[in-house]
Amino acid sequence: MLLLLGIGVLVMLIPLALDEYGGAAGKKSGAGDAAAGGHGEQKISWIWNDLQRGIEIAGREDKPVLVDFWAEWCSWCVKMDREVMSDTEVAQYISRNFVPVKINSDLPENRNLLLMYQITGHPSFVILDSNGSFLGKTIGYMPKEVFLQYLDKYVR
Repeated sequence: MLLLLGIGVLVMLIPLALDEYGGAAGKKSGAGDAAAGGHGEQKISWIWNDLQRGIEIAGREDKPVLVDFWAEWCSWCVKMDREVMSDTEVAQYISRNFVPVKINSDLPENRNLLLMYQITGHPSFVILDSNGSFLGKTIGYMPKEVFLQYLDKYVR
């Protein structure tokens, strides 16, 4: 019985670990454009675990960076992804106005980022300008309307 439960959890996590290019979560990348798929026919093309790449793209596109610090064990992170990030309006808004970067807080290579941005809870969202300078941070789950209001403060 325990084996079946473990297999079921693995089957549920596999889609989270694969991107539209079929790569592993730790190797995902993208320029922030929305792509077809997911809840509401939109999804966010996150740059996975590479904040420097996100800042480089933000500089070229003159957009702020939205950094989503998350963890697989975080139920609020899962809820945020399922209920808010997968929403068509949210996905389009983020893709149009930000370079989205998703940082797995459990990866050892991301520990310095957790310290730098003082990540003390999950999910945490950090906003950087197109040069990588810190603009703001918030922690915790937010319903769609509240999250869009928060993001709107950083859009020109």
